[in-house]
Amino acid sequence: MVTTLRRVTQHTRFLAVFAAHCSIPPAQEGHTSTVSTSRDFSRPETGSRMSIWTQFPKHMASGGSLPRPSKKERVKPGEGQESVWEYPRPPICKEAKGRKVVIKLGNTVIATTQKAWRMMEESHPPTWYIPLEDIEQKYLKPSNAIQTTCEFKGQAKYYDVIVGSSRIKMTSWEYPIPSDEQKEIKGKMAFYINKGLDAWVDGDKAKPQEGDFYGGWITKDVVGPFKGGPGTRFW
Repeated sequence: MVTTLRRVTQHTRFLAVFAAHCSIPPAQEGHTSTVSTSRDFSRPETGSRMSIWTQFPKHMASGGSLPRPSKKERVKPGEGQESVWEYPRPPICKEAKGRKVVIKLGNTVIATTQKAWRMMEESHPPTWYIPLEDIEQKYLKPSNAIQTTCEFKGQAKYYDVIVGSSRIKMTSWEYPIPSDEQKEIKGKMAFYINKGLDAWVDGDKAKPQEGDFYGGWITKDVVGPFKGGPGTRFW
């Protein structure tokens, strides 16, 4: 009985937090969101807008039954490594000075930079934010995905990546007007690498964070366990 009540309480808490993370902003007919650059993007695709359920089906269907890893269960970082369980919450964003980041779709370079920033939050591998000037913006088009709102960062706007006949939907996002606490990500974009894009950090290929909601990259210098898989919703 106690376990059942605890799970009900956790689920209720999750719904409140997820609503904060993924609320649908009020929209009016003909409303166009303002982005933080002077890019001349075309309007998003016409037709039915996506929903939270179609944008993040794995996340919405995942459970939250696994307990947070104990200190004994967490991977001990080696030399030059960080444990994601030492990251704070709310998250912090720091410049990854001198680290070279390359993002590709097939053989086409989408972005390359040595001025990336890492968003670090407890239990998550870092999300990498790339300055707009280091992104080949001709490959980006506004997505028909709904905008989502993060309690820590603000309202996100999503983009598709298009190269030739290949279109990777909702694989990049930015916070045009981030919260004051996360102002470092203004003028920068992050990319999912679980939908068709590949990313390298200092020549090593990054792995995507499990699931379809979070956009962290797993590199050789971070250790988990990582949030994102089934049952980890409350980590």
